[in-house]
Amino acid sequence: MDALMLEGWTPILLIGIVFAIIIFFISRKISRKALFLTSIVLSLICVGIVIYSIGAVGGWEGVGLGFVTFSGFLGIWLGTIIGVIIKK
Repeated sequence: MDALMLEGWTPILLIGIVFAIIIFFISRKISRKALFLTSIVLSLICVGIVIYSIGAVGGWEGVGLGFVTFSGFLGIWLGTIIGVIIKK
């Protein structure tokens, strides 16, 4: 049963991978302009969450929330870039 437990960095990495896959599949269905607009809006949400984690949450919980958000941010832009490159 311990093999199914997500410990350490695994959940953080999985969140980034899931975001990248979702954005990649979205990039196949929408226009390039809509894709960049979606990525920018999601990036602004990530920046807001990081500011919230620093200001309101604080401590190690805020650091964890910041890492998860940064992983999602990287996943968003990796999925966007890969989707644009493959779509050409």
